[in-house]
Amino acid sequence: MAARAARLRAEGKSILSLTAGEPDFRPPACAEEAAMQAIRDGRGRYTAAAGIVELREAVADTLVREAGLPYRADQIVVCNGAKIALAQAILALVERGDNVLLPTPCWTSYEEMVRLAEAEPRLVACGADGLPRVEDLEAARDDRTTMLLLNTPCNPTGAVYPEETLVSVGRWALEHGIRVMSDEIYAALVYGEARHLSPLAVVPELQQTGIWVGGMSKAYAMTGWRMGFLAAAPDVVEAVSTMQSQLASSANAISQHASVAALRGGDEDRERMRATFEARRDLVVERLHSIDGLRFPEPRGAFYVLADISPWLGRTDPDSGRTVESGDDFVELLLEQDLVALVPGSAFAAPHCVRLSFAASEDVLETALDRFAARLASLKA
Repeated sequence: MAARAARLRAEGKSILSLTAGEPDFRPPACAEEAAMQAIRDGRGRYTAAAGIVELREAVADTLVREAGLPYRADQIVVCNGAKIALAQAILALVERGDNVLLPTPCWTSYEEMVRLAEAEPRLVACGADGLPRVEDLEAARDDRTTMLLLNTPCNPTGAVYPEETLVSVGRWALEHGIRVMSDEIYAALVYGEARHLSPLAVVPELQQTGIWVGGMSKAYAMTGWRMGFLAAAPDVVEAVSTMQSQLASSANAISQHASVAALRGGDEDRERMRATFEARRDLVVERLHSIDGLRFPEPRGAFYVLADISPWLGRTDPDSGRTVESGDDFVELLLEQDLVALVPGSAFAAPHCVRLSFAASEDVLETALDRFAARLASLKA
């Protein structure tokens, strides 16, 4: 949908896009300057497969300080984005015929990563609060269940897993010998009284087999710099770094030097961005609560809202004559009739929903939400 919105803009149409999975901010100035200095110094060459030592040390320091995870620098692998970190870990650790549990709604790429490993993704519906439940995970488990992939804060719901959820799910995984891979790419973007907790810190025994994944894309607005990190026990690190050496040689050298600077000196920029996202979150939540019948878990992290439009399914748009049977239909309708781009919930195993990103200016959010509410109101039973 983001690409389609861009094509329509190229045709001269003014599209209001709430599709973005990336912050609309610049990276910290210290990161940009460090990148330019690294280029001037001729540092754009191959690095060690697992990344430069300075960056691995900076990541390890950040994990201890912010997540309470005592990984050493030699337990970190620097990857070309968190996405590749996740995919390489799955390829290295999941065998053909295994199955991986994915609490849903979840990020669209998880399923395909598991399939690339010739394993089975098993989708496990969360509760209305966006949180996984042990009883549902247990119902989906069998003897070939080898991994559970958790994402907190969550894309697309914005759910931030509380300690009690992490304790119950983590202890259940330990009991059944299931690896926990924790995607914490949005860890720094939490709002209100929410507090990010890593499942690997809440249940420390999970660190023996579990995998932590994070990166620079979301917290430091460095999406195109492709910097992701994986932390795990030495045997997992060796497997992933060996695989990476064959697939990619090493991660982007210039981005690695920029990331060291951001992790060491970019926290003020990060906090300004987080505070702006919190204000936007409050605006979007207030506006959506004013739409009778619209249900959504209130986002406590990340920068998305997943809205359930079930009450409007089966209704017809009077302007186009189109009947809305799914979130996909409504997204198409809103783009065609109102020039507002959202992402259909089917991308996240929630076909009755639509995802709105608040990585956009307040003016864009206000106008887009006006059109969103008006289009819902116009649908006829």
